[in-house]
Amino acid sequence: MAKRKLLKDQDRRKLVDIPVDDDNLMRHYSLSLADRLEIELRRRNHNRLGFAIQLCLMRYPGRALGAEETPPRAMLKYVADQIGAAPGEFALYARREETRRDHMARLMVYLNKRSATLQDRRAALLAAVQAATMSDDGAAIASSTVAAFRERGALLPAIDTIERIVPCRPCHSPAPGRKNSD
Repeated sequence: MAKRKLLKDQDRRKLVDIPVDDDNLMRHYSLSLADRLEIELRRRNHNRLGFAIQLCLMRYPGRALGAEETPPRAMLKYVADQIGAAPGEFALYARREETRRDHMARLMVYLNKRSATLQDRRAALLAAVQAATMSDDGAAIASSTVAAFRERGALLPAIDTIERIVPCRPCHSPAPGRKNSD
């Protein structure tokens, strides 16, 4: 059975990718004094940088750092410059999974975030269904799903999971005043 793909690649990236333009880097990844104090509790530069990167990703786009993920150079440089680390030091952080998990657990407490629960997924589904009654645009429906997770303080699940939550067009009625294009 072929896997249903609701979103275009650019729509998927827009929901969960890391922005690299200056405006978005400043808007989403500027560290507060409290953030810097929390980051400074880590002993080595590579751990401080990795912790800071995870903090930023959990805030926006609202997801955890992937196991083999290396953030874009622009983000690494922007965050590293704020804490006095070299962007290349991130490679050392990425080697030890246990440290990353420990940091993630600490950041979930610090940021008051949690992994998405069944209740969060239900709320996201309700948001998706509500959006689907207004539009048949998959990107708009997925955006409302992501917003529901964020409003509830839940980290975003994988984009494939988000896509499975979103009702497919044949599963819902066309938006009011619209004809079904099928």
